Amino acid sequence: MALQGTLKDFSITEIVQLIGQQLKTGVLKVQRGKKLVEIYFVDGMIVHVYSNYRGKKDLIGEILVKAKLITQEQLERVLRIQKGTPKYLGEILVELQLLTKDDILKVISTQIYETIYDLFWWEDGTFSFDLKLVESYKKIPFALSAEHVLLNILRMVDEWSEIEKKIFSPHLVFKKSTNTVKTAANGLTGPGFVKEKTNSEQELVYQLVDGSRTVEEIIDRSLLGRFNTSEILSTLLDMGLIETVGIQTPTLVKKVSGVHWRDILGFVYYGGVLLALVGLFIYVNPSLLRRFWDSRIVPVEMATPTEFVQESRVQRIQQALEVFYLEQGSYPNRLEDLVSAQLLRRSDLSDQRGITYRYEVKDGKYTLKH
Repeated sequence: MALQGTLKDFSITEIVQLIGQQLKTGVLKVQRGKKLVEIYFVDGMIVHVYSNYRGKKDLIGEILVKAKLITQEQLERVLRIQKGTPKYLGEILVELQLLTKDDILKVISTQIYETIYDLFWWEDGTFSFDLKLVESYKKIPFALSAEHVLLNILRMVDEWSEIEKKIFSPHLVFKKSTNTVKTAANGLTGPGFVKEKTNSEQELVYQLVDGSRTVEEIIDRSLLGRFNTSEILSTLLDMGLIETVGIQTPTLVKKVSGVHWRDILGFVYYGGVLLALVGLFIYVNPSLLRRFWDSRIVPVEMATPTEFVQESRVQRIQQALEVFYLEQGSYPNRLEDLVSAQLLRRSDLSDQRGITYRYEVKDGKYTLKH
């Protein structure tokens, strides 16, 4: 199956869905500029992802160190072992009994979801799918259904704006609700108070809330990923189990540790070259500097751009249509059906001027005009 093109021709949803339905084995490469994402399929199931831009902090080993499941020394030891073997890092960690299979599977699953979630916001780029043998984890059986991944990610895209209203900063700090602590301490509901109200993942996040950890730190420790952890924190807030303390401003050390110095040095190098060329040009043609110095900038009134808002609304409708299609097997007859299915609000069906979008379904395909 030769499959290649641009993201303007086919959406990520259509590409991944097609590979999954055809039960193909190979590598899907999606590229935008210098950014590259690779999704590995075995019999239509997603087994691995790779991205060249997410940085060192998103590597499995670094994630496990931040979650305090292994130490930096243990990671370096495992990386040395990995150099002499084709095994995945996760398999070595399990063999050395440093971690369980469940720990590794949780990290791999989170990586897949968050990497593909990023792709949903790419408006342009190219893709190609190569049929080839893909090595999957041998000692840690792992595979995710492409359709299941798409459904979950489309839900993430649809719900994130609401979650972000409550979890609006990675530096936000929560503490366990005072009423909850008092109730448990008085023995009114016993030690299983929180267990009765939450599932296992919610209980895990609840236990990580201590009045000093930031949302970012809780995400790192939970291994559940940014969306799932934020969604759980939002739910715990609604349940009254936690409450907001405030925002913890990151220290200078944390800010510096988050800087990709290789990227910074690259900018410095090219910036220096550019300055040298400008200096040489001015030396050869000094009159240029005088003309620049004498020039003036005249302020011009500009209208507020509406294209971005318009495009965001159209994308929201398109994403809702894809979710409806995956759930029902066909596109809705009317846009109002998306409101009935609770995928959109009625206000989403019209533009900023109040004009309703024109929608039509024909031969299993839809057209959306505005």
